[in-house]
Amino acid sequence: MKGLIKPRLKIGNFQMNHSIYLLKQALAGLRIKKSFSVSVIVTLGISLGALLCILTLAYVMIAKPLPYPDQDDLYQLNSVVTDKNRGRLGQAYNYPSLIQLYDTQTVFNPSAMVFYGEGVLSSLPTHPTVKATYVTPEWFSLLGSKMALGRTFEQTEEKDSFNPVAILSYQTWKSEFNLDSTILDKSVTISGTNFRVVGVMADSFIEPQLSGIGEKTNIFLPWDFNPYHLDPEWKSQWGGFNSQLSFVGKLDSQATISQIEQTLTTPFNSFWKDNVSDIARFEDWSMEMELESFKNAIVGDSTHTVLLLLAGVIGLVLIACANITNLFMSRTAEQQRQLAIQAVVGASKGHLFQTLFAQSALLVFASLVLALIVASCGFWVLQEYLASRFPRIDELSLNAFTLGSAMVIALLIAAFFARLSTNIINYRALNTILQSSGKGTGVQVSQKVRQWLVISQVTIVTILVFVNIGLLKDSMKIINQPLGFETDNITTFTLAVNSSNDLSDEEIKPFMLELRSDLLALPQVEDVAQAISPLRVNGIRIQTIEKTDERLSIESRYIDDGYFKMTEQTLIEGDLFSATDFKDENKLIIINDVYAKQLVSDGSALGTRITVGGDLLTVSGVVKGAKLPTETEIPMRAYMLTSQAETSFILKMKPQQTISREMLTSILREVSSQFYLQELNTLDDTKEQLLFTQYTTAVTSAVLAVLTFLLAAIGLYGILNYATQMRKFELGTRLAIGASRKDVIGLIVKDNVGAVCIGIVVSLVALLGLYIGFSDALHSYVTPELAGMFLATLLLISLMVLFACYWPLRPIINTLPIHSLRDSQ
Repeated sequence: MKGLIKPRLKIGNFQMNHSIYLLKQALAGLRIKKSFSVSVIVTLGISLGALLCILTLAYVMIAKPLPYPDQDDLYQLNSVVTDKNRGRLGQAYNYPSLIQLYDTQTVFNPSAMVFYGEGVLSSLPTHPTVKATYVTPEWFSLLGSKMALGRTFEQTEEKDSFNPVAILSYQTWKSEFNLDSTILDKSVTISGTNFRVVGVMADSFIEPQLSGIGEKTNIFLPWDFNPYHLDPEWKSQWGGFNSQLSFVGKLDSQATISQIEQTLTTPFNSFWKDNVSDIARFEDWSMEMELESFKNAIVGDSTHTVLLLLAGVIGLVLIACANITNLFMSRTAEQQRQLAIQAVVGASKGHLFQTLFAQSALLVFASLVLALIVASCGFWVLQEYLASRFPRIDELSLNAFTLGSAMVIALLIAAFFARLSTNIINYRALNTILQSSGKGTGVQVSQKVRQWLVISQVTIVTILVFVNIGLLKDSMKIINQPLGFETDNITTFTLAVNSSNDLSDEEIKPFMLELRSDLLALPQVEDVAQAISPLRVNGIRIQTIEKTDERLSIESRYIDDGYFKMTEQTLIEGDLFSATDFKDENKLIIINDVYAKQLVSDGSALGTRITVGGDLLTVSGVVKGAKLPTETEIPMRAYMLTSQAETSFILKMKPQQTISREMLTSILREVSSQFYLQELNTLDDTKEQLLFTQYTTAVTSAVLAVLTFLLAAIGLYGILNYATQMRKFELGTRLAIGASRKDVIGLIVKDNVGAVCIGIVVSLVALLGLYIGFSDALHSYVTPELAGMFLATLLLISLMVLFACYWPLRPIINTLPIHSLRDSQ
C-alpha cells in the first residue's frame, strides 16, 4: 500500500512544481512586456469591477434572502380602494377600519400596525425634523430586532396603553446624541410630548423599506401617539383614507393567497360599508385586501432597472474582452519562437495551452484585485448617492457571492484567452519557424477572426450607444421641460404645532399673522405667501359638479392670495384670489385649463359651481396647467383658499439671498414656543431631488455611452492596426506602382465596410428582438424620433470606423513606399 502512495505523491509534487514553474516563466515574460500587462489589467480590472458591483446589487435585490426570521411568511396587507365605475382608485387605509382589522383578524400571528410620519425633535437646540415610525410591539418580534442598548416595545406599549417611551435608531443615537452611553436615563421631546428612551437599535439592524426606497426611521414611538390616534375625529372618520398607514404580519394559515384575501376582504369591506352607508359619494366604493410579500413590497419594480443596468455593464465587459482578445493574439504572435522551441523539445498542444493559461491567469487574477477595489468604490457610490433609487442598498458589501462570482468569471476569462491563443497557433508549422528564423511564417490572426472581432465590436457598440443615447435624451427632456411656474429664489417651510396644546385655528391665526409680518420685515425677503410648496401634492378631494352631479377626484391645493403672483403661474381667464377673498375666506375656486376643458368643452368654465367637502364654491378663474417634474401629463388641479391659520409658508427671496434654519427657528421662538420648524427647502433643491432619478439616468447613460464608444474605438484601432501591419508590404507595393493615398485608404475602408454593415444589421435585429420581447415595457419609448437617434448612432459608428481605418495607415501613406517595403522584409 505504501508503495502505491509514494508514486502518487511524487506525481502530485511534480504537477505542483510544474505549475509553479509555468507561473514563474509567465511572470518573467510579462515583466518584459509591461505595457501589454498594464493594458490588460487596467481594462479588465475596471470593467470587471463594474460588473461585480452591479452583479452583487442584482443578487442582493433579487436573490438574497431578507435578513428577517421566517422571511417567506412575512407579508404586508394592503387596503385597495376601488370604484365600481372607475376601477382602482388607490392604496390606503381607513383608520377605524384598520383598528378593527388589527383587533379581529386571525390569519396573521403576530401582526403589527405601522404609521410612517415625521416629528420635530424639539428637545435638541437645532429642532431637527426626524422620521418617526409609530408601531405596535409585534413589529420588533416580526423582524427579529437586535438592540445595541435597552429593550424593544413590550406589553406595556400595547395599543391604548399610552406609555410615552421611545427607541432610537443607531444612526440617530450616533449623529444626534454622540453615542451617549447614558441615553437610557434621558428623554426626548417630539412635538411637545416627552418620551423616555428605553432602547437603541443595533447598528446591524436593517429596517424594511416599506414606506419608500431609502426611507429610514430615526425614532420608533408607540402606536398610541400617532397623530390620528390622538385625534378623536380621525378615530371615527370613516370617510378618510391615509397611505401612511400599514399592516404587516406573519402568515399563519395553510390556505392559498387568494383564499386568504377573500377571507379578509369580506368582513373588512362590510364593516366599512356599514359605517358609510349614509354618505352618497361612497355608494360605489369598496375596499379589498391584497397580500404582498415583504420582498416584493421592498423591491417593487426596481428589478427591471437593475437588470437593464446589468445588461449595459455586461456589454462593456464584452467590448473590453474583445479589445483584450486582440492584445492576446498579438502577444501570441510575438511568442512564436518561444512556443516553437517548446514544440521542438516535445511539448504537445496541451502543454502549450498550460503555458498560455499561466500567462492569462496571472493577468486576469491581477486584474481581479483591481476589480474588487473598483467594486468596493462602486458600493460606496451607490450607498452614498443612490440610496433613494435602489432598495436594500445598505446590504451591499464584498460578500461570498461577490468573491465566488469573481473567481468563476476570472477562471472562465483566463481559460478563454488561453484557448483562443492556442487555437490561432499552427502547431505543425512551429518547426519551420526555427528553420526560417521566424521570417514570413509567424503566427498570424486569420482574416476570419479579425472580421468576427470587427462585427462583434460594431454590434455591441451600436446597441449600447443607441440605447444610452435614448435614455440620455429622455432624461434630458424631462429635466429641461418647463414646469409652468417659477422656482428661482423661492424657499418653502412648514411648521409643526405642539400636539399636546391642541390649538384651534382661531388660536393659531394671530401667531401666523405675527410670523408673516416678521418675515416681511426681513431685508432678504421680498414677499410671503401661505401655502404648501408647489412641488408637493396637496391631496385628492372629491369634487361634485353642481350642474351634472358628476363626482371627480381632483388634486386640490390650498393657497392664499399671493401664491400665483409669487409662482408667476399664468392666468388664462377670470380673476385671481384677492386679499379680501383670503381674509374673508370667500367661497371661490380657481381651476387649471385641463380641469376647465373637462367641465366645458366649448366656452368658459367661469361661474361653474362645485361642491368640495360640503362647501359650494364658484369658479372665479382659470390658470394654465403646471406639471411636477415627476408627472408625465398635466393633471386636473384645483386651487382653493386656505385660512390664515395655515402653517406652510412660501418665501420669495431677493436675488442672491437665503434664509437659514437657525434664523427661522430664532424668529419662531420670538413668536411662540408652541410651533416648531418642521421642513425648510428651496424650490430649486426640491426640484433637483424630484429629478434625481433623471439626473442619475442621464449621467450614467452618458458615461456608459462614452466609455462604450472609447473602448470600441480602441478595440477597432487595435484590430485594424494589426491587419494594416500584416499588409504593409502589399500597401507599400501599391504605392510604389502608382496608387494614391486616397486609393489605399479606400481599399482599407472597402475591406472592412462589409463587417461593419453586418454588425449594424445584427444590432438592428437584436434591437427589434428586444422590442418584440418587451413590447409592453418599451412601447412608450418607440417614437419617430428613434429613427433620427439611430442615424446619429450610425454616424458616430461610421466616424469611429473611419478613424480606425485611417490612423494606422498614416505611417505608410505619409512616407516613401521604400520604407514600407524595407520594414516588411
